[in-house]
Amino acid sequence: METQSKAPVAIVTGASRGIGAAIATELARQGFEVALLARDVAALGRLEEQLTRAGGRVWPLACDIADERAVGAAMERLEAKLGVPRVLVNNAGVGGPFHRVDEVSTAEWDQLFGVNVTGVRNLCHWALPRMKAQGYGRIVNIASIMGLFGGAQSSTYAATKHAVVGYSKSIAAEWGAYGITCNALCPGYIDTEMLAKADPAVRARLLERIPVKRFGTPEEVAGMVSFLVGPFSGYVNGSALVMDGGLSAHLASDLPAF
Repeated sequence: METQSKAPVAIVTGASRGIGAAIATELARQGFEVALLARDVAALGRLEEQLTRAGGRVWPLACDIADERAVGAAMERLEAKLGVPRVLVNNAGVGGPFHRVDEVSTAEWDQLFGVNVTGVRNLCHWALPRMKAQGYGRIVNIASIMGLFGGAQSSTYAATKHAVVGYSKSIAAEWGAYGITCNALCPGYIDTEMLAKADPAVRARLLERIPVKRFGTPEEVAGMVSFLVGPFSGYVNGSALVMDGGLSAHLASDLPAF
């Protein structure tokens, strides 16, 4: 019989790179046994090697979170080996399609909702009853400032992130009495590989609109996740916390006041 871990267990989806890798790194540094979920097996292996060398305890799991059966099979293996997680961070997500509403195909719509919404649902659906049984759970769903606002050319992405925010608030309302909190974290522009590939002129325009005049870092997002799953966050439940350098604080600052 496999022995279960005595260290607190955390699940991080989309853990192979960017924000997810930073979150996994921070939680491993804090002593969590971290289950790393992603579809990129090679990238997961590289992160596992890096974190193991640093003294972390991690367990990579290749999994398509949009597939409920695949999630169930992966979580069955995880539960047998590590036990019930105390922390779930739903970070996996895809962006785009970046065109008009009438140009979004059904396939594009279904793909984004499959990963960004159904994936979150699949992990929460599995974790919540188990967290209830142990009387404790911390769930952080990575949304976006696009989960609070609309955006031209980003209708599908915005719709998925609005869904994540609403779903997080509903979980908070239903499950708070069982020692479980659920919050949505809404980052703005974070300096990841995707943003690094953006046109320099686009990056310059973005920086001009951000009051702190820089992009956020994956490590800063990881730090906020660390707070939300830590000992001083028990009364933070059902929030949509914005991390955008002040961008959304002055979206209308160039419009006339009445």
